[in-house]
Amino acid sequence: MAFLEVKNLKKRFGSTRVLHGIDFSMEKGEVVAVIGSSGGGKTTFLRCLNFLEMANEGTIKIEDGFQFDAQKSYKASAIRQMRLKMGLVFQSFNLFPQYTALENVYLPLKLRTKEKIRATTFPFSPKRRAAYTKALAEDMARAKSLLTSVGLADKMGNYPCQLSGGQQQRVAIARALAQEPAVLCFDEPTSALDPELTGEVLRVIRELKEQGRTMLVVTHEMEFARHVADKVVFFADGVIEEEGAPEELFTNPKSAKLAAFLKHSVNAQ
Repeated sequence: MAFLEVKNLKKRFGSTRVLHGIDFSMEKGEVVAVIGSSGGGKTTFLRCLNFLEMANEGTIKIEDGFQFDAQKSYKASAIRQMRLKMGLVFQSFNLFPQYTALENVYLPLKLRTKEKIRATTFPFSPKRRAAYTKALAEDMARAKSLLTSVGLADKMGNYPCQLSGGQQQRVAIARALAQEPAVLCFDEPTSALDPELTGEVLRVIRELKEQGRTMLVVTHEMEFARHVADKVVFFADGVIEEEGAPEELFTNPKSAKLAAFLKHSVNAQ
């Protein structure tokens, strides 16, 4: 059984159909690159996996027992728990400008701890206060450790406006990792960066691969897809047009759409 399995995922906005029955799977520790032209459905697929958009049809299963069925209704609290399964790094960073790098990573941990403590102990009891204080100290230590792991030990007190684009993206990666997601997703993580800053973000993703992280990366970086991903998935017109091992897809594409896309990507570089 695959670690992540998606079946017949469909999404429409009004009368416009964007995803036409996506079947997709990946294994634990696998890095999958999703490529394709704009409008092909890549980002919508990622947003459905992260429950920022709710699919109209289909199921999503993760090996640890998590299951989503689009035909069922879910409370807002259940959707929040679903999102913790799928970490997401946005192309535009989405950091809180009023908080430091450390606070951006620490805040979601603090909110999760507060909710957990509230649910398991009596309000205002000494037991709750002690548990809350201890948990927050652990959260702060984890936030510092994550920022150190992405090379930002000396930037913890900096605000987003004081960081380069690459540094902001690394803060966003640390924040996504803080929730310990089953799958870490990236939506064009380097699209807003110049080539030098792109390199530092891709280095972090390569390091995460070496750590055995399960990652799904929507990317326009063909070299990254070819040399880092374990599998490449090509989206076109709301369907998975072709998928397979990187070398096979890049050297011998079976789909005419994929061949045209790769030719255009090479000419654009």
